[in-house]
Amino acid sequence: MEPETGEDWYTAAVDRVESSAMDLRAVVDGTVDLLRQARRERLGGSGLIDIVEGLVAAGGREARLAPTAAFREFERAVTAYRAAVVRGLVDDEHMTFSMVAQMTGVSRQMIARLYRGATG
Repeated sequence: MEPETGEDWYTAAVDRVESSAMDLRAVVDGTVDLLRQARRERLGGSGLIDIVEGLVAAGGREARLAPTAAFREFERAVTAYRAAVVRGLVDDEHMTFSMVAQMTGVSRQMIARLYRGATG
């Protein structure tokens, strides 16, 4: 189960999970930074209207939505990783779905779903 580039499929899957996690951290940090600034403004005596208008002007809506989108990408990467591992265990290591389920503590039905997801 090698990727077309010859890169190891396992390390490529881990790299995709890591990359999506880094993206998620970056957007969460950006959102928290905006809120920290708003807190500083509040502590400095700014009114709520001014604070909210400042958040909106600074891209508050996008900052609020971005972590959700990034988390979905992270979840997709983790699921793709899990599916690739299941496929590798079954196809390359010749394990049955039941053996993989017992080893991982996941139901055989979930292993079958992950396997089918990895193959098409």
